[in-house]
Amino acid sequence: MAGAGTRLFVAGEVLTAAQVNTFLQDQVIMRFADSAARDAAFGGAGEPTLAEGMFCYLLDTNEFLVYTGSVWTAVDTTSDPSKIPLSTVTTAGDLIIGTGNATVTRLAAGSTSGHVLTSNGSGVAPSYQVLPASGVTGDSDQLVLGSQVFS
Repeated sequence: MAGAGTRLFVAGEVLTAAQVNTFLQDQVIMRFADSAARDAAFGGAGEPTLAEGMFCYLLDTNEFLVYTGSVWTAVDTTSDPSKIPLSTVTTAGDLIIGTGNATVTRLAAGSTSGHVLTSNGSGVAPSYQVLPASGVTGDSDQLVLGSQVFS
């Protein structure tokens, strides 16, 4: 019976079939050549019955699966906290921005064409702002934006 808890066995103790089935067999990760071999190992005369929470490893696909009580479901073993999930970006033009120590979020693309990405200072997330309409002048070697001169 899966979920029976743990047991500390004592040296020299004689194990019963129920103890082997409950504490050993049901609480290990079973290995099978493939899903057909796994499926053939359960439900027949003298074979164990599937129980929710059982795990197995398939050698042909190198994957872990868990039995949900009705189906075998793959266990995601690729989780890596140092990687940004692809689901962070949802729309073309999204940017990923830092929001703190080892945390990120999605900054949606500017809602209006012609907006520019603007820094709001240290410790504050950038945002999209309207491009200033006035104060833009220049010649062949200078560009003036407001009071800033870029050469």
